[in-house]
Amino acid sequence: MGGGNQVPLQRPTGASTVGATSTNRPRARDVGIVIGELLCPGPLNSITDVPRVKVGMAEKILGDLSTPDEKKRKKIVRAGVTLIGTDDIESVPLFAGVAALQGSGELTGAHYIKEGGELKGYIAITGTSQLGAAHSGVYNLRPLSIQLPVAGETYDRMTHPLARDPIGLADIQQALANMTFGKLREGNVGGGAAMVSFGLKGGTGTSSRLVPSTQGKDFIVGAIVQANHGSPYDLTIAGVQVGRVLAEEGYTKPWFPAQDTGIQQPKDGDGSIIVVIATDAPLLPHQCSAVARRAGVGISRGGGGTGFFSGDIFLCFSTAAPLTPPETPRYEQKIEPVSTYSVEVVNNETLDVIFRAAADATEEAILNALFAAEELEGYTGRKWRSLPIQRVEEILRNAGRIPEKATAGGF
Repeated sequence: MGGGNQVPLQRPTGASTVGATSTNRPRARDVGIVIGELLCPGPLNSITDVPRVKVGMAEKILGDLSTPDEKKRKKIVRAGVTLIGTDDIESVPLFAGVAALQGSGELTGAHYIKEGGELKGYIAITGTSQLGAAHSGVYNLRPLSIQLPVAGETYDRMTHPLARDPIGLADIQQALANMTFGKLREGNVGGGAAMVSFGLKGGTGTSSRLVPSTQGKDFIVGAIVQANHGSPYDLTIAGVQVGRVLAEEGYTKPWFPAQDTGIQQPKDGDGSIIVVIATDAPLLPHQCSAVARRAGVGISRGGGGTGFFSGDIFLCFSTAAPLTPPETPRYEQKIEPVSTYSVEVVNNETLDVIFRAAADATEEAILNALFAAEELEGYTGRKWRSLPIQRVEEILRNAGRIPEKATAGGF
């Protein structure tokens, strides 16, 4: 294995979990990790806690990793797509805003969101080489309408041949068919199927927070991430520099095959993360942009946000004020009269708690992606380990960040 203190690769075995992950691995909160002690998660601790929000995923894991034939290995597929939206998103636009901590990536449709302040269709998240296909796939769900599809990407070169473009309309339709308002799978699923984070297998994760209001009910802020970012030494969990310990013990070094293809690895910290935040709090577009920016707070708490080539790009939308103004009659005059409509909006002076919720949910969603993800072997034969949960528990327990209790066991 190259490297001094490498540990053997281990496959996870039996443990129970409250969350709906890609495996039976626990979520971060299941082992006692609490991110942000002032706000509680929603019932599912998921972006789907936000009323009307649904998420669908599809992935392709194809090819024989045991073959020594280089041509066959280049046909190996590690890819997927995640769709986020509401039942009526294609006919009822929502207020939205975008932001970035570092723009070394792509989110199509962002210019229109900045200009028009609205989201008019499903959001797709996938790998870099599948961005065009995801964009086309979303467009072809409604080919006769005027639309600018929103599609984001993170760089999956180390696990998937960039020359391959396996995602198409059928996969978008499958993700659409899989859409749910309930518990979500996490880890090696959807667009996160091929992603690597902090030198470990990353992927898809989600979390939510309840936000008190003066209206006698809680608002909900939910986040979903596609985590493909972070330097191994920087991983921070509940304020503890866990990544430094794991790196020194050899957990975060990828395993290389004897006949390595020599493909250059990205620098530590490169890779990218896409964060989508949804809320039922009534926000205007400029407020959505401000909330989206707070995803960067959650990323930085977890040790991310310092890579120039890490595209850390965020989108926030509000389900509270659908853009359904009354029909404006068309007049014969050359100048069309102005029409107006009214919306409720959060007081700017009380946005602080929503900012906090967005940061907390983002930070925990990243952890849930890492906790759920399983070891992955890429097309070159390199393998990325899953987060060693039992070792992480030991580190956090020794630091006094989680209570004494039975460990997750086997992870």
